[in-house]
Amino acid sequence: MVLPLLLITSRAFALEIHEIRWSFQDRPVAYHFNPVTFLIENNQESPFEGELRFQPESFRGQPIGLAVSTSVYIAPHDTKWVQLYPYFSESNANWTATWQEGAKQNSKSFLAPIPVETKAIVQLISAGSLERGLPGIKQYPEEIFPPVTDAVDSLEAVVLDHVPRWDKARRTAFIQWIYLGGTLHIFQNTQGEDQVFPETFSPLDQNSSLIRYGQGRIIRHPQKINQLSSNDINMLVQRTQKKSKNLSDQAGKLTEGYYFNSDSGYYPHADIFYYQMSDEEILTTLTEMSKPHRIWYLNFFLAFLYLLVVGPGYYLVTRLSRKIHQYYLWYFLGIVAFSLIFYVSGKYSSNQNSQVHSLMLASVMPDQDMILSEWSSLGMVTGGTYEVTHEGEEHLYAACNEFSPVNGICMSGSQGMMYLEIPPNSSQSYLHKYRTSKTGFAVSVESVLKNESGLEALALRIDDKFPTRTKQIYFLAGSKLYELEQEQDRLVFRGRSLDISSVLYSSPQYQSGAWATVSLTGTLKLKEREVDDSLDQLFPVLLSRVTGFSADQNLKVQRAVEGTEKLLVLGETPEFLFLKSPQVMKKKGHVLYSLDVPLNE
Repeated sequence: MVLPLLLITSRAFALEIHEIRWSFQDRPVAYHFNPVTFLIENNQESPFEGELRFQPESFRGQPIGLAVSTSVYIAPHDTKWVQLYPYFSESNANWTATWQEGAKQNSKSFLAPIPVETKAIVQLISAGSLERGLPGIKQYPEEIFPPVTDAVDSLEAVVLDHVPRWDKARRTAFIQWIYLGGTLHIFQNTQGEDQVFPETFSPLDQNSSLIRYGQGRIIRHPQKINQLSSNDINMLVQRTQKKSKNLSDQAGKLTEGYYFNSDSGYYPHADIFYYQMSDEEILTTLTEMSKPHRIWYLNFFLAFLYLLVVGPGYYLVTRLSRKIHQYYLWYFLGIVAFSLIFYVSGKYSSNQNSQVHSLMLASVMPDQDMILSEWSSLGMVTGGTYEVTHEGEEHLYAACNEFSPVNGICMSGSQGMMYLEIPPNSSQSYLHKYRTSKTGFAVSVESVLKNESGLEALALRIDDKFPTRTKQIYFLAGSKLYELEQEQDRLVFRGRSLDISSVLYSSPQYQSGAWATVSLTGTLKLKEREVDDSLDQLFPVLLSRVTGFSADQNLKVQRAVEGTEKLLVLGETPEFLFLKSPQVMKKKGHVLYSLDVPLNE
């Protein structure tokens, strides 16, 4: 009896999950894609090849949200790191990992830590390293650094004292993360020598003490990590996590924004609502545009008319009909007539075209790759399970719906896609982040003239890949947006400029009478109004995303310190950026291209 028991136990635990790492600091970052890494051992004599799914569950055990899936191969008696990239909101939940072993489905549940608002700062270490840990800074193995750029977005800063042994995908993700705003601290190696990076790590191979690369910074320290004092470490952590104070201040203002100040006569922090549109709020706005809209008053009128016919109408027919077959004839004609009327009303009282509304933010890299964030809502007339695919090299998908069940599954990476079950005459929204190398463009400075107040003249030269269907073209310098006009292969400034705050505050939510007070609670809400089918209203949302401005920041001071100069191009979404499948008849979308263009007089 002992041998069968051992065989059963061995079979039950053929695949074991020994460890799980939540993001970079053992706690996921809210409203970001985070790497979740499993250390899995295959205890059986044959290799394991199958699918690993990871999905959030309610505390009652019901699946909610989108399941994240990846293909796994583990050799016999081998251990392997397996990484997935789910999206986290601000609340924790039960997550269940499931996999198939023969005819049996196994699972293991995990309670996710409560997500944090501040991004992580980590020290990258090599395999088998015995390096001293820094107080307040987590160590993270370089071998499991994500090879997907958008999966590194939850990382704020990295401490490094060696040259990582990475493949091209991880090098590219790391360098693009720096360009998009990451901070890298490079220390001397254990022998006290400056780090020498190969050309493949460019611009890390430069020897300057401070290198500004896009929105990010590379800081070289003339010392070893173990020479840092406690005060040095505290200053490093505090500088990196400086944004946490701004986040907590904004959270307080968000609470205050709901209440009316009787002394001043207005809601003092109502502006925070538009600045802080979350991914879910953007998707909700797009859903209102894409979901089928019916002419309900016509359907109600026809239903009322039908009740009159089957009630008083058939009663009169019964009284007036001299023969029974006349009654049945009128009865049959009434059924046929109203069946046709309801069929035509149901078919043509709503938009009959499947449609998608998209909002995109495209950051153009120095190598002309583009890192894109897409918020889309897909409205389908006929129900079914749809495969959602896009062009590009890397893909991450999320539904961003924290409490509503979503029947679907997504896969990440170069073959990333998403399967969604959408009922008839309904819609499903999703967040999609990806990288593509086919759509970037280049810009060069032809002439520039500055004065004390800002730009006086500017001319840029563009290439043949510049977007064609543009709506607005701006150059961001300091706290001002300079409007540019396209003249063949040139962009020219003609004297019109705007303060960026005036654009960010141009939301319809600030119009007179747009807000109402809930009588029971005294809280603030937007009044009901017709859905605006124009995506132009969401330009301030994209602008706040690309600049990172919050409601109460001193814009001039911040931009003067960062010295960032960007070309911003708002245009209609080209066909190749929309989803490839399913086929939809109506596509509407705006994309804001962002390209760093340093100005040197």
